[in-house]
Amino acid sequence: MNRSELIENVAARAGSDQAAARRHVDAVFDAIMESVASGERVLVTGFGTFDRFARPARQGRNPRTGSPIEVAAADVPRFRVGQTFKNRVAGGNSATAIAETPAVAAPVETPKAKKSKKAEPKKKDKKAAKAADAAPAKKKGKAKPVKAVKAAKTAKAKKAGK
Repeated sequence: MNRSELIENVAARAGSDQAAARRHVDAVFDAIMESVASGERVLVTGFGTFDRFARPARQGRNPRTGSPIEVAAADVPRFRVGQTFKNRVAGGNSATAIAETPAVAAPVETPKAKKSKKAEPKKKDKKAAKAADAAPAKKKGKAKPVKAVKAAKTAKAKKAGK
């Protein structure tokens, strides 16, 4: 669900138009962002807690070169999920979760089941399969010992030098 879909859902549940729902959703988000930015904790019982977290400075690595770099300290927003939200996502509709939902009947879309990644080969596997189909089959036979190969190369080099 994106922001537009959220606004449509709020308008349907509240029984109002989308313009009013957009103002309300924007007002809630702005209030949360302003409070967290000023250092306050926003606690929505059952839903979760928004707060500010001071991430300390640390030493990281440049992924390209592997050289160590200093990552500066920063204040970042953090959200911790409430118990009612956890229960609802886990599928256990508790009595408190049902009591807190509005009694407005609105059609709710159920999320479609995701396809299993195991059923579909990965990109690397697809490329390997194409390469195997396109590449000619290698001749099977006994591999020569390393010493024999080196001796043969040395003999050829001596003949070419004469």
